[in-house]
Amino acid sequence: MRNIHDVMDIFAERLLDLIRERGWSLNEFSNYIKIPRTTINGWTLRTRSPKVDSLCELADFFGVSVDYLLGRED
Repeated sequence: MRNIHDVMDIFAERLLDLIRERGWSLNEFSNYIKIPRTTINGWTLRTRSPKVDSLCELADFFGVSVDYLLGRED
């Protein structure tokens, strides 16, 4: 079982990868998905954890599972 720091590292890396794959900046992504840039910065800098509803929204938006975002599946 991974600790929370490992999970947050994986989440941040996967989120950044998904955003970059679409060629977006963090600001463009923030504007598109209507989540404040400060929140996304917190996730990518690993200083904030996403809420469950945000995880579900991100997973749906990118067409991946929450388990993928959290590193529970490849």
